[in-house]
Amino acid sequence: MNDRVDRILQEFASRSLEIEGAFLVSSQGQPITVAMGMEYNSALILAGTMLRLAQIVREEYAWQEIEQVSIRAQEGYVILFRCSEEVFLLVKTARVPWGFLDRDIHRTVKTLQSELQTADIPRLTAEEPSQITLLWENGQITASDRAKTKFKLDGDFIARAQQELAQYIGPIACVVCKRVLAENPNIEASEFIKALAKHIPQQKQALDFQRHLRET
Repeated sequence: MNDRVDRILQEFASRSLEIEGAFLVSSQGQPITVAMGMEYNSALILAGTMLRLAQIVREEYAWQEIEQVSIRAQEGYVILFRCSEEVFLLVKTARVPWGFLDRDIHRTVKTLQSELQTADIPRLTAEEPSQITLLWENGQITASDRAKTKFKLDGDFIARAQQELAQYIGPIACVVCKRVLAENPNIEASEFIKALAKHIPQQKQALDFQRHLRET
């Protein structure tokens, strides 16, 4: 995949803190770009499941190509968009009014569609299993395994988050961390990260902060 596609995704993710994750995946579940803001195995599981759902619906109702598959919850959205015959965009967002993100996402999809016409897309041969297939065959896609991939809000994680936050806002990071924990004693790690990110003035830096903590 070329650098231009990577830049399109980075710019898309940096425009709004509500975009929590984004990456491109092939029609066979093969990752094409880095899963920004998403844990690798979880991203593959989501993409593979949604691709399979699209295939089932298409076959069941004899529909043409599925343009979009979406899941909505109180916490946010996970949406799979078709960019081309072989490439899909998976986006994870916080819960906001859909119109707030809809235009930006579709504009990004159109930009990607234009770029993908000339990009070198990785292809799998019939003999090559996809990443999602390998995970299934190795018994890695289970509820217990998914739980293991999620980071835990323990002392080490809090210390790492504080150290990372200090790079953006200085020594006050210690006070911010203590305040967030005091106000939300049962907060989960993902929410803890987002709460800290709100104290970083620049949106791009706030997004970088969240992405780095989720990927380390």
